[in-house]
Amino acid sequence: MKLNKVSLIIFAVAITGISMLSCKPKQAEIQNLARVEYYRNMLFSETSFDVERGSHALTEDEARNINSYKFTYDSLGRLKSVEFVRNNLLLGYSAMREASKLVYDYVPGKQVKHFFNKDNHQIAVDGGVYTFEYSTDENGLRTGLKFYDSTGTSVENRNKIHSYTWSKLPDGMIKENRYTLANEETIMSEFCPFYELRFTYNEKGFVTRMANYQGDTLYNCTAENCGDIGVSYFSFVPNGNGDLTSFSVHNTIGNLSNLYWGWAKRQTRFDENGYPVETAVYDQDDEFVGGKMVPVTRNVYDEHGSLIQVINLDKDGNVMNNPGSGIAYTEYKYDEQGQRIETLYFDKDKAAVTPRQGT
Repeated sequence: MKLNKVSLIIFAVAITGISMLSCKPKQAEIQNLARVEYYRNMLFSETSFDVERGSHALTEDEARNINSYKFTYDSLGRLKSVEFVRNNLLLGYSAMREASKLVYDYVPGKQVKHFFNKDNHQIAVDGGVYTFEYSTDENGLRTGLKFYDSTGTSVENRNKIHSYTWSKLPDGMIKENRYTLANEETIMSEFCPFYELRFTYNEKGFVTRMANYQGDTLYNCTAENCGDIGVSYFSFVPNGNGDLTSFSVHNTIGNLSNLYWGWAKRQTRFDENGYPVETAVYDQDDEFVGGKMVPVTRNVYDEHGSLIQVINLDKDGNVMNNPGSGIAYTEYKYDEQGQRIETLYFDKDKAAVTPRQGT
C-alpha cells in the first residue's frame, strides 16, 4: 500500500503516542508503595539511627484480635506512622519509648518524628523531647538527629544529649557520635560511658555488634561503670526473624565483661510468635548472676499477645523473690479492649507485695 505524505505523518504521530503511553507509569504502579502492615513485635534496636521495623507479620484480620504494631507507608514507600493497637485501638504499653504512636513528616533532607499517647495526644518523651528532627542524605540515609521541645527550642534528652551524627564507613559500619547543647562530644549514658560507637549489621539489616572506638582503634572503656576489666563491644545474636536471642558484653580481647548492673550476657528463648518467654542472665565468668539480681525470668502471654505474668526464677528453675523488691510474680490485668488496668505483685508464696519505690 502506498502512503502519501499526510498519511505518513498521521501514522508516525500515532506510533509515537502509543510508545509514550506504554512507557508512562500507570497510576496503580505509582501508588503501589503505599501500604499498611501489621506485626506482633518491634525489632530490637540499640541506636536512634535505625528506622522502626516490625517482626512476625500479621494479617489485618489477625490484628483485630492480637496486639500489633501497625506500620503505615506513604506512596513513596516512606514510613508515615507506627501504632501499637488491637483492632485499631491504641494501647498504652508499647515498646516505643513512652508512646503508643509515632508519626513521621518529611521535608527535603529531613525526617521529623513526633510521639502520641494512647489517647492520641502528642507527648514529650525521653526526658522532655517533643520533636526528633533527623537529617538525611540524597539516598534517604540518616546522617544526624537533633532534639527540640514543644516550642521548637533545642533541648537535651535525659542522657544530656542534644544531637547525633552518623556516617557510613567504607567497611559498612555506621559510626555514631553524640553532642551536648554546647556542641561538646558526650557519652551514650552514665551507665554506658561510651563516646564514638560503630554499629555492624547483617545481610537482613539486623544489628550484630556495637563497638567503642577512638579514631580507628577498638577502645576498651575503663570508666567506673565499665566493670573491672573494661568494656569494648556488645555482641547481638538475632535469629532469622530478628528476635534477639543473645546480648553479650566484651572487652577488647573478647572476654565477657560485666556492665554497671553486674551482668555480662543475656540469653532469651522465644516462642513461635516471637514473644520472649524466658531470659537467663550471666556474669563475666559465664555463670548465672547472683547477689541482688534474678538469674532467670519467665513470661506468660494470653491469646492476644498481652503479657500477663512475669515469674522470677533462680538458676535451678525454682521460683524466687527478687532480693531487692521481694517480688516473685508480677501479674497484669486488662480490660476487654486490651488496655492494661492493673498490676499486681506477689512473693513466691503468692502473698501480695507492695513494691518499693523504684522497683
